[in-house]
Amino acid sequence: MKLVDRYIIKELISPFFFGIIAFSFIISGSTILFQLIGEAVKYNIPIVDLIRLFFLKLPYIIALSFPMSTLLSTILVFGRLGNDLELLAFRAGGVSVLRLVVPIIVVGFSVSCLTVLFNESIVPKTAQSAEYLFRSYRDKQNHTIKKNVNLTEFEHNLPKRIINVREINQGIMRNITVAEFDSGQLARIIRAKRGEWLPEGGWIFFDGLMHHFSILDPKKITLLKFKKEQINITLSPLDLTKRPKKIEEMTRQDLKDKIDLQKKLGEDPIKDIMDYHLKLSVAFASLIYSILGASVGLRPHRSSSAIGLGLSLMIILVYIVLLGIGTGLGLSHILPPIIAAWFPNIIVGIAGVTLLTFVK
Repeated sequence: MKLVDRYIIKELISPFFFGIIAFSFIISGSTILFQLIGEAVKYNIPIVDLIRLFFLKLPYIIALSFPMSTLLSTILVFGRLGNDLELLAFRAGGVSVLRLVVPIIVVGFSVSCLTVLFNESIVPKTAQSAEYLFRSYRDKQNHTIKKNVNLTEFEHNLPKRIINVREINQGIMRNITVAEFDSGQLARIIRAKRGEWLPEGGWIFFDGLMHHFSILDPKKITLLKFKKEQINITLSPLDLTKRPKKIEEMTRQDLKDKIDLQKKLGEDPIKDIMDYHLKLSVAFASLIYSILGASVGLRPHRSSSAIGLGLSLMIILVYIVLLGIGTGLGLSHILPPIIAAWFPNIIVGIAGVTLLTFVK
């Protein structure tokens, strides 16, 4: 890595983290903060759990701020370099404009990869925990009781687990039957009088029987009686009550499994196909923003944080409009879902490259 690359990347760090804080504050203040306060009053959520809910929802907001922060930091850094005549110094030293943009593109690509990793690992777990915590208070307030709950899990288009619960009340299951399959063949049946779900430990079943069936010898059955047993079921009570997961609670693999199941059942999975592609395209907005931010930042303008933030918000607004247009075209089957999802990136990317070619 050359000195110029290290210098530009170093200059990007401070405004990038400033952008994360600023955009996270703007997004959370205009969305989840007032919603959480309203829910806390309505469902008597203690202040400790209210704060916990906020921090559990925060990773999703931070992930949204990554592309925006890339755009802001790029505009600010190149604007400052231009005002301080450092760009002239680079050019006088034989460094071209395109060469200056290379470290920006590398940073944009790296942030995009980080966003994908963040969205696939941290965000779904924290979003699910937040939803479970909130619904535990809501169900307690409303005394929600679910009866005769049935759920079938699929894996590779084959049944993996069939669950029947006679009653679910505030996270407590009663009269449970679980049938588990291995490659489509019955492998285990579990019956229990009661079950509880712990966020850290999964399901705990009480007072039950467990039948193990041998795949090699169908006549061989092993019977186990238990008073208390931890069962390896990753589903929460919310899953058993068939609550549809929000997009931030799902990984791309979750969406793919859901799409495969919908196709098998003859349903139209277009919305989930769009979400599947949008998870990747929105994450790679950081790469697109880095190109556009460089082209905007290299043009003569004042480089104050306020002006940079204003320019960033204008560009983000245009991107959101294009995102809405692309999503609509995809849901209407006018464009293939993958092209519709990447539509704003294509348009903004072309605009960024075009502007960059006019920078002298």
